[in-house]
Amino acid sequence: MFEHPLPTTIKPVKLARQEGKLIGFMPLKQLVNLAADCVSDQGRVEADLALKMEQARPELHGSASADVKLVCQRCLEPVDVRVEVKIALGFVQTEAQMAELPESLEPFMLEEEEIPLAELLEQELILALPIVAYHSACEPYPYEGKEAAEAAVDEKPNPFAVLEQLKGKTNKPD
Repeated sequence: MFEHPLPTTIKPVKLARQEGKLIGFMPLKQLVNLAADCVSDQGRVEADLALKMEQARPELHGSASADVKLVCQRCLEPVDVRVEVKIALGFVQTEAQMAELPESLEPFMLEEEEIPLAELLEQELILALPIVAYHSACEPYPYEGKEAAEAAVDEKPNPFAVLEQLKGKTNKPD
């Protein structure tokens, strides 16, 4: 199903007027900000998108998914995470148009006729990343500094030792 590469840029208004469909994949390397959150930029994003005009407003509906490698927060090793999003965007050019959008659509401000598709997909996928990624079963990362820190606390001289000596001198009967 996702055999063809997606275009790097799209003209959403033109595609919506033609009721265009975008079905394909994009290398994860092209989604620079998403790849920065991952352990590796290997892999691809797959998308099935449809554009249409609704009440003279261009809209994009569809889904996107990617298999990414994140850092497990327990063992600090790479963990495979499947990220899937449903996309429902309404393209607007003014704040007034944004206010008129139905609640079911997320606004996307069009500043130019042509937009990078990678940035659009990237924004949606970053929002879908888990807050904490972890394996279902793994051993916590062994921190080595804990014992050394405890030993350093034991070796510290007591700052009140001088007071202890003075106290001993004042309590002696003359």
